[in-house]
Amino acid sequence: MLVVKKVSAAHDKLLDPTSSAWSAVKPLSLELKPTPIGNQPTPYTRTAWKDKKEINAVKQVEARLCHDGSKLYIRLEWKDPTENREPTDNNVFPDGAAVLFPIGKDAPINTMGNEQQWVNGWQWRADSEEGRSVWAKGVGTTEPTGEAVEAKAVHKGDRWLLVLARDLAGAGGGKSVRLAPGASSKFGVAVWEGSHGERAGYKGFTENWIEFQLAE
Repeated sequence: MLVVKKVSAAHDKLLDPTSSAWSAVKPLSLELKPTPIGNQPTPYTRTAWKDKKEINAVKQVEARLCHDGSKLYIRLEWKDPTENREPTDNNVFPDGAAVLFPIGKDAPINTMGNEQQWVNGWQWRADSEEGRSVWAKGVGTTEPTGEAVEAKAVHKGDRWLLVLARDLAGAGGGKSVRLAPGASSKFGVAVWEGSHGERAGYKGFTENWIEFQLAE
């Protein structure tokens, strides 16, 4: 199980993905897999992608997690030579990433949960300066939770550097993950490569949840 380190760095330093404060947090390398085409909700998109290129252009992401006793900070880094901040035509979309958490302990990550076991996601898109929190109970059911998620991203060289942060307790009622020092949960990661045509359910993601515990 991953133990998430408690740190004393200032909030603005932890929210900055280029800050040296992150050098004290051990990286975790995660492999991404393509979302199954058969899981997608519309026949049109299933047909459009059936004989197309492989879905997940991004194969690997580096994750670093820490907390300061009140907020959880997650820094993601992945290779992407193209910086896509706006849609340019029907085939290019904004880059994006999300960190996913199961609301029910057995929530399936590959379908974004189900009717009984939900999933909470902290999302970022390159066309926005803000993060957002969503919840889902299956493919195509994503809705906002109404709580705040902070996000800061920088495209440096051929890589995206991103930090997502949220209060540990959360404010989404039963639709968002609730965390506390000493408590355990699980997380997963999803990445969208916009120049590859990835959007909505078409993305690279971690096939399995990663268990973690917040250090006290």
